[in-house]
Amino acid sequence: MDKEKTGQLITTLRKEKGLTQKQLADALNVTDKAVSKWERGLSFPDISMLEPISELLDISIMEILAGERQDKNDTLTREEAQELINASVELGDEEIKHRKEISKLIIIILVVITLLLISLTLNIISLLR
Repeated sequence: MDKEKTGQLITTLRKEKGLTQKQLADALNVTDKAVSKWERGLSFPDISMLEPISELLDISIMEILAGERQDKNDTLTREEAQELINASVELGDEEIKHRKEISKLIIIILVVITLLLISLTLNIISLLR
């Protein structure tokens, strides 16, 4: 599954419907930043968003996962569909892992800053005595 292809497809369909990123985001109850990330291929919509996106943009979920329009006679096999779904779940898991790593880094930075402030405060107190 290709995030960039899916993003380009969402962009094309959104524009065909005459929607801005903000309008699409509002209709899906997500931020326009989320839509922007999808369209730029930086992230993939959460699996729970696939049905609302498909309904709003008048496209099948399988087409979203494939990142391209499918010919009406060109259907995916069960295995192909399962592979696309599994890839979508894996992308979601990767994003969650990335966010957790960023959160850990932020916590570490905050702890270091707190320790530095405590040390600075203790030094100032000792100088004033």
